[in-house]
Amino acid sequence: MSRYLLDTDTLISLSKGFPAARSFFAQALQQHDELGVTAITLAEFYAGLLPSQRRTWDAFIAPLEYWPISRDAARQAGLWRYEFDRRGQPLPTTDTLQAAAAAEHQAIIVTNNLRDYPMQGVELFSLAG
Repeated sequence: MSRYLLDTDTLISLSKGFPAARSFFAQALQQHDELGVTAITLAEFYAGLLPSQRRTWDAFIAPLEYWPISRDAARQAGLWRYEFDRRGQPLPTTDTLQAAAAAEHQAIIVTNNLRDYPMQGVELFSLAG
C-alpha cells in the first residue's frame, strides 16, 4: 500500500478523462493505496469547476484523505522557498506547501509538473510515465 498526495493537475487530468489518470486511480483503488488532498489541491481544483460539476466531484473527493498543512510543514515550505530563491529558482508558496505536506505525511506527490518539486527527499509520480 502506498500513500499519494494528489496535485491539482492530477484531478484536472481525471476530470478530463485522460487515460493515464483513469488508469492510475483504478490501480490505486485496486491496491488499496491511500489517496490524499490538501486545502491547496481542493481550492485550486474547485476554482476551475462549473457549478454543474460540483456535486459529482464532491462525491469523488469525499472519501479521499484530507491532510491539513501543519505548522511544521508551513515552516519547511518557507525554508524551501528561501533556499530555492537564493539559488535563482523561485518556487510558489503553494508548491512548497504541497511538498512539505507530502513529506510530513510520507506521501508521494502525483503530478505532471515534476519541475515544481525539486526538493530533495520529496517523492514524485508522474502520470506521463
